Order: sequence, then structure tokens, then C-alpha cells
Amino acid sequence: MASLKPRDYTDQENRIAECLSEFGLRYEQQYEFYPYLADFFVAELNMVIEADGVYGHLSKRDKVRDYNLINVHGVQHVLHIKETKKGDIEKVLWQELNKLSNVPTQKPKPLENLE
Repeated sequence: MASLKPRDYTDQENRIAECLSEFGLRYEQQYEFYPYLADFFVAELNMVIEADGVYGHLSKRDKVRDYNLINVHGVQHVLHIKETKKGDIEKVLWQELNKLSNVPTQKPKPLENLE
């Protein structure tokens, strides 16, 4: 079984990494959840962060990946960031981190509801 190979980081990923570090969060970039490679994994929050860029991804394939991250790999939170400016990324991350203390973790959902 071949290992997934990390790629070079994008400007957006570098900005997200900088924000996570400034918030004092430990993270790993290009974290492998076979057969997926997450842009960021914050273990203490059991959160995957995907740097989607301004166009985003969230295709059916991405929804299936998120479903599998939650239901197969036990990830509790998947955050997709489309913002590319550091200030906007900080705002999205800060809002999401504040929500974590107020929202229960995601529960598994049936695969057929991913359309």
C-alpha cells in the first residue's frame, strides 16, 4: 500500500497554519486518514480543516470524504475554509472555535443524505 505524498503548501494553507499557531493550537498538516489526506488535523479538537480556496470544493466526492472522516475515522468536526486573506481566515477560525463549546459533536448520518 503506497503512502499518500504531501504536496507543497498553498498561500492559503500557510495563512491557516499561521493563524492556528497564533491561537496556540497544535496541528499537523497533510495528515493521512487513509485513503484521504487532510490539509490540517487539530487532534485536541478532533477537527479536520480543509483549505478550499475561493472556489471551494464541496462536491459529492468531498461530502463522501467528510462523511467517512466522521463515521469511519471518528473525526468530530470538519471545517472548510474558502477565505484566503489572513484577517478573514482568523475570523472564520475564531467563530468556529467559539461554536465548539456551544454545539454538540456531529452525529453519524446516513450516506444517502449526502446529495
